[in-house]
Amino acid sequence: MAVMHPRVAGNYLKDGYYPTDEATLSKLARLLVCLPGHHRFLDPCCGEGLAMAQLLREIEGEADCQIDSFGVELDAKRAALAKPRLHRLLHSNVFDTVIGPGSQSFLFLNPPYGDLVGDQLGKTQRAMARLEIQFTRRVLPTLKRGGILALVIPSTSLTPAFSRFLSERLDDVRVFRAETDRFKQVVLLGVKHDQRGKATEQRQHLIEHLTQIGQGERQAGPMPEGVTLYQIAPLSPQPFRFEKVCPSVDELREAFEAHQGLWPTFDLTFDKRSRHSVPRPLKRLSPWHLSLSLAAGQVAGRVVSNDGKTQLLVKGGTQKVQKTQTQVEGDQVVTTKVDQFVPLIRAIHITSGPAFGQIVVIR
Repeated sequence: MAVMHPRVAGNYLKDGYYPTDEATLSKLARLLVCLPGHHRFLDPCCGEGLAMAQLLREIEGEADCQIDSFGVELDAKRAALAKPRLHRLLHSNVFDTVIGPGSQSFLFLNPPYGDLVGDQLGKTQRAMARLEIQFTRRVLPTLKRGGILALVIPSTSLTPAFSRFLSERLDDVRVFRAETDRFKQVVLLGVKHDQRGKATEQRQHLIEHLTQIGQGERQAGPMPEGVTLYQIAPLSPQPFRFEKVCPSVDELREAFEAHQGLWPTFDLTFDKRSRHSVPRPLKRLSPWHLSLSLAAGQVAGRVVSNDGKTQLLVKGGTQKVQKTQTQVEGDQVVTTKVDQFVPLIRAIHITSGPAFGQIVVIR
């Protein structure tokens, strides 16, 4: 089991998250252009929603470009501020959400930074045991093939293991330094393409390039101006899952108050008048069919027994009994036991007399 370091947890949950500065966002927006069609932009660590709101304002979009924005935020106060700025928002930990795979055309990710602590982590797991890496692994599948990733992380996060992970899933990767150098952040841009199993010379060069930036052997350059590097392609406007799997008590109460569960249709569900009428049989029922109909409760009403007493049929049922048959075959006696289902019909005596109102069983 892995947990967040207490100091990191305190920084992330109390004051802070590390919002992307406006200058970096403006430079980033100028590198992107949105092609005509339907788009979904996701920020799974959206904070107050300011970063996504700025990107929506400043990314150049061609005519007929429709963008729906989605966000996830853990802190309640920040989620409340972000809600009016986005089309849809989940107040949740991103690891407690279900977001349709391949449902987003653009993914902006500025995750929390910090180490994970685990007693049972192997060497390979420890190499990837940082919050920013785990967040990237969790949300990258939501990006469609050919979608654009913008990842804001400290340069030191580009370890050999993480660089290899990115090289296997991204193409056309570029790394630029952020405009504000408080956290030594870099902006990594790439196009999602699954390249696992393709050990090409170009991919190996990318791993070395990213690792050198992470180890400080090479510096990321500034973001260029006046040039468009990536085109965000549209996607199909089909419905997709965007929900949390661990709702709070207040959220459950709000959902039940809004939808009322099944109780608004109580009368429709339980009112006998809404049931379809049973069609009349085409011919007289055989004793076997009659017993099944009685047992199933499909035959009701007044019946008169052979002794002239009248009953009102109430409920049908069946009882499993065992019938024993004995046959003599030569010098041997063969006993066979056969299971049978005997109908049991409960009725109310409605003939005047001492038995009036009693429930009887008709076999």
